[in-house]
Amino acid sequence: MDMIILAGIAAFIAYRLYATLGEKTGFQGENQQQNNVVDFTKRPLKPPVAQRASIDDIPKEFQKDIQSITKKDPEFSLSTFKENATIAFEIILKAYADGDLKTLKNLLSSDIYTAFKEALKDLSDKGHTLENTLVRVESVDLLDVIVSGVLAQIKLKFTTEQMPIIKNKEGDIIDGNPNQIDQVIDTWTFERKISAKDPRWVLVSTED
Repeated sequence: MDMIILAGIAAFIAYRLYATLGEKTGFQGENQQQNNVVDFTKRPLKPPVAQRASIDDIPKEFQKDIQSITKKDPEFSLSTFKENATIAFEIILKAYADGDLKTLKNLLSSDIYTAFKEALKDLSDKGHTLENTLVRVESVDLLDVIVSGVLAQIKLKFTTEQMPIIKNKEGDIIDGNPNQIDQVIDTWTFERKISAKDPRWVLVSTED
């Protein structure tokens, strides 16, 4: 299934945008969820020595850009970033399904927020509702790190299991299968001004 919300808020995307999802295949499983506040600077009080020694297991091709980030933000940790980005992923997923624009606005760039808002309005105008259960996050992989001046972007690939369902105003299922769990692959890019006091990273791009 091909989806990129920035490709346009057409009727097809309004139907399938439940989580800006990528490809999916059938599985079986159970449910989990999360809280609603993300602090990308939060980390364990005493990180394990082994974790420090591994330099967050940063792939060699990304070490230079990660070092550029840590020079401006000595508290930055890639492993902690990935943990908190996963929390943000779960929150955004739930907020979109719930139509929670206030939460979305705090975690999305203006362009992505506008795309989500218009897609949600399109669903509402059609009398459709979205239910999406995030069953589990299988993996979170680092795809790219770009530092340009004070701006840093980190691209992650989320492989998850989800149960997306869309219903019409009568409550009938018009898309999705309540007895099937889909494996979903999302590629999300987060951005932050690393010289700024605000520690938040915002979602600036999504793709399958």
